[in-house]
Amino acid sequence: MLKLNRLLLTSGGLDLINSISDLFYSIQVQIVDPDSLLSQAFDDSTWIFIDWLLPAMAGIQLVRLLRASGLGEKVRISMVLPDQDQEMQMRALAAGADDYIIGPLNPDQLIDRMKAYRVALTPPDDPVMTLGEMTVDTNAYLVRFRGKPLPLKVNEFRLLAHFVRHPDKVYTRGNLIGVLGKSKDVNDERTVDVWMSRLRATLRHHEVPYVPRTVRACGYILDTA
Repeated sequence: MLKLNRLLLTSGGLDLINSISDLFYSIQVQIVDPDSLLSQAFDDSTWIFIDWLLPAMAGIQLVRLLRASGLGEKVRISMVLPDQDQEMQMRALAAGADDYIIGPLNPDQLIDRMKAYRVALTPPDDPVMTLGEMTVDTNAYLVRFRGKPLPLKVNEFRLLAHFVRHPDKVYTRGNLIGVLGKSKDVNDERTVDVWMSRLRATLRHHEVPYVPRTVRACGYILDTA
């Protein structure tokens, strides 16, 4: 299971650091120089909030460099956008951000996002699930189909694991925002569609028959019958 140990911000002040530290004692919170991120290696215990506008380069370029270099392949990245611009949202996700949040960040907003993420990481009663020839291990964050591992991103895994645990039931985009570890902001629903599209593309590419389908005007469902 993923465990969050570090929270890195490319902007902010002591109010943000103190608000997180007071509630999440085990998490190290830092305001960092964006350029320094390219000289460090991160695992999935780190979460970075990267501003759209940075002093030396565009935040979206930093996201691309982190993902492409392998240093930030597993790290969770949230893009801090200056406003609710849909083109910015789509570009952030396409560059490799896991999600986005509208800035500037404030303590309450950041705490809400952290709480949603903590709920999403709560381990299930049974860590290994089976659906036909597919197994889903929520401890190892690993899916195998016919014995071979599937190359799923973390958010793709979260969605698939949720549907395998709760098949034959329709879930709205609002329901699935929490599965991704996000706050229930209606503007985040587009993120669900992006990650569902990526998940379905990966499953179809590997000829996995268990693909969640769209229920028009409602959400998504994984049929097992």
